[in-house]
Amino acid sequence: MENANSEIKPFESFDNTFKYCTYGMIFSNIYPNKTNMKKRLFSYFSFLFFVSPCLVSFAYSCRIYITEEDIFNLTRHVAVGIIIGLYIFKSLYCILKTHTFGNILNAISYDMIEANELDDGAKKLYRLFLKKAKFGELVWTLLPMTLGFLFPLYAGIVMIHENISKDYPHREMVHEMEIPFVKNSKYDSPVFEIIFVISTASCILLMPNFCGMDGSFCIATTHLGFKLKYVAYLVREAFEESNDSFELHAKMKHATKCHQKALQFYKELQDFYGPWLLGIFIVTSSCIAFNLYQMYIIQQLHPKYVLFAVAAVLHMYVPCVYASNVTEFGEDLATELYCAAWERKFDISAIKSVIIMLANAQRPLILTGCGIVTYNMQLFITVMKSTYSFYTLITST
Repeated sequence: MENANSEIKPFESFDNTFKYCTYGMIFSNIYPNKTNMKKRLFSYFSFLFFVSPCLVSFAYSCRIYITEEDIFNLTRHVAVGIIIGLYIFKSLYCILKTHTFGNILNAISYDMIEANELDDGAKKLYRLFLKKAKFGELVWTLLPMTLGFLFPLYAGIVMIHENISKDYPHREMVHEMEIPFVKNSKYDSPVFEIIFVISTASCILLMPNFCGMDGSFCIATTHLGFKLKYVAYLVREAFEESNDSFELHAKMKHATKCHQKALQFYKELQDFYGPWLLGIFIVTSSCIAFNLYQMYIIQQLHPKYVLFAVAAVLHMYVPCVYASNVTEFGEDLATELYCAAWERKFDISAIKSVIIMLANAQRPLILTGCGIVTYNMQLFITVMKSTYSFYTLITST
């Protein structure tokens, strides 16, 4: 009986389909559950209190580096600080925007369950988009893990090497910074161990947030792409498969409703992810530039800075790709609507519906960071060019 049900309903809800993303949102307290908002806010501020020694030390170090005009350590510090700042912003933002975020995930779940009732052609189309969404989820599972474990593992490996090869080994912090009140004893026990544990825990706790929030963007944009493609599929099927005007009108009415839902879903995505996209642009641009500067100063390809820079590049590249796909699907919809076999059936009402849908499809579906930066592949190229210009500028001085 279970095998029969699994064959009948191959598509499940968001939670059951994208488990890594769901677990990431749950563990980072950003899963949009309206009933526990106060508890999640309490957990959020409790976490900030737990890592407050590191945050205070971070701010203290920045003040010292600015006072001493130590640009090298300041940029090294800021490159990590803006990642932490992005995490703090995203966590609070998702909690406060629980209603909007929940509507997006519920809409995806509803459509996924409804996909079980679609015909074979539509199911085949949805499977293609489901693979793209799962790939995006996988990227945002592996990328945060790589970056999150990078600093603790590097510090651990360095200390193991120091203990094996030297009589007086040097202790390596997860992130080198000045500690107020214990500046001269930060490498002594138990201060070093306490800071190391808090820093490591902070790195690990950052990972689920990026997996959940950033992964959901790839899933949501891919789902929007399916909704747009499905509209074109419905219109094409309506004109090619309808046996009479009544059936044609019913199918076109359904296609029009689906198109309106797709446009509304796009507006919800722009409203929710807009501030996050702006934050990604600022963070990745700064991280790439600062890490290039670090490698230029030390005159070597330091593995920690190289991986950090590569992760920042991917952090910008992946959202640009998925946002560009939305724009491309929106443009393709207008072409596919025009190429539908509407001339085969001389039905004024149905043709008027196509004209209205064509007019709506002329509006470009562009995802922006609060209207300041437009996410597409041109933005990625611009960021890379700007970073290279910055690198050539600092190396020529």
